Amino acid sequence: MMFVVFGPAAILILITMGKCEHNFTTLPIYSDMPEYEFIGADGKVINNATQEGKITLFTTLQTSCPQECAIDLFQFNLGLYQDYRKNQKSLSHVEIVSVVTDEKGNPVDNIDELLFTMNDMIEGYDSTIWNLVTGDPKQIYDIENNGINLYTVESDSAFAGKSYLETMLIVDKQNRLRLVRRGHKEGLIRDYKQHVALLQKQYDKEEKRRKDESKNENH
Repeated sequence: MMFVVFGPAAILILITMGKCEHNFTTLPIYSDMPEYEFIGADGKVINNATQEGKITLFTTLQTSCPQECAIDLFQFNLGLYQDYRKNQKSLSHVEIVSVVTDEKGNPVDNIDELLFTMNDMIEGYDSTIWNLVTGDPKQIYDIENNGINLYTVESDSAFAGKSYLETMLIVDKQNRLRLVRRGHKEGLIRDYKQHVALLQKQYDKEEKRRKDESKNENH
């Protein structure tokens, strides 16, 4: 009945909420990320190799932002970016990568106007922390989560009818997909941030364990 009433939008919500609520101690590993390659605003390549050793937060952004944007840009800025910007000493390995599309989800070549907008409206905008890139978003969104292909899920309630445009991903240091979340509401963005913190906590515990083991071996 839920599928009949809510259709694909309900499926995406179930995918994104699924097993990733607050009843776990570690984030699940969904899959390895596919091979991808994007070009940043500075001309540098962004791919699986460059993101190795980083926690990467993937989103899309549209050239029509902030008037029409698939994610809640205002809340994403206040809730995530500003915190990461102000805590670079401990979070320098966390990078936001936003694939720029037009309002229909198509790749674009020129992102100069959006860069101007970001510099104008985002306090302390730093492209090394929040990188706008060009390339085909299908590279990272044409993946399956719980048997559903994120790129092909459509919904009348989603931005431009394409649910993947609203979808945020957390990818760990080993290029593994750890979380899928929609980013069109403040609550989902807040939840997304909590999951990033949980993944960071996992890495902190692993680092502490390695140090303890090394210390024990030296005694």
